[in-house]
Amino acid sequence: MYKQFIHSGLRLALAATTLATLAACSTVSNVDDAGKTDQPVFPKISDASMPEGYYVNQDNLASIRAGMTKKQIMALIGHPQFNEGMFGVREWDYIFKFRQPDGADKVCQYKVLFDKDVLAQSFFFSPADCMTPTPEAPAVKSVDLSADATFGFGSPTLSSQGRASLDKLANEIDMVQVDQIEVIGHTDRFGSLTYNDSLSTARASAVRDYLLGKGIPQSLISAEGRGADEPLVACSGAKTAQVIECLAPNRRTTITIHSK
Repeated sequence: MYKQFIHSGLRLALAATTLATLAACSTVSNVDDAGKTDQPVFPKISDASMPEGYYVNQDNLASIRAGMTKKQIMALIGHPQFNEGMFGVREWDYIFKFRQPDGADKVCQYKVLFDKDVLAQSFFFSPADCMTPTPEAPAVKSVDLSADATFGFGSPTLSSQGRASLDKLANEIDMVQVDQIEVIGHTDRFGSLTYNDSLSTARASAVRDYLLGKGIPQSLISAEGRGADEPLVACSGAKTAQVIECLAPNRRTTITIHSK
């Protein structure tokens, strides 16, 4: 009986020592009894059970609050990914992936610290600005209007078809917050440098002026002619009907819309 009592006491002492050791080793960030630390230490991502991370439910993540239990945390965002347990552990670590507007993934580490009563109290991200939204790149739309359809032959005067195309485009522009509109006129290679520069500039200006008449502020729109400097196709040969038709894609007015 006495020996059983001694063995039982030894087992209890050993268990107490083990728990104390677990508690002592349960944090790497010097977590105090209130579940706080001035210097959170994040483990190496390569040591995680899922180093690639996973897409966390962001509504669930936003629902996490101080005072939650481990079971409540786990119900919202899953089990931690660094083999942390439920007992004697006072910090949990995760790797999350967040899809960005450009389609890329932002990978972040997330840490939860628990107080002496094992209630969540502190939360950290690495990098610290992980949840700061990445600014979306300005939207850019480019439209090529065929010069053959938009203008009279060799003329900067808009045709009825050209005006109809610009009316449609103006309606689309009204639907977005425009930052800048660039109108660039282009010609084919036939004609002198001076003639092509002049014609492409006049056509770009005609498009700009028409859009101004539709209410687009002058400060937002510019016009420029680039003659035959930026061809889309190369068609060799003399000025024949066949070559002129082949070069049609080069005779165009490009409207580039930058929206916020």
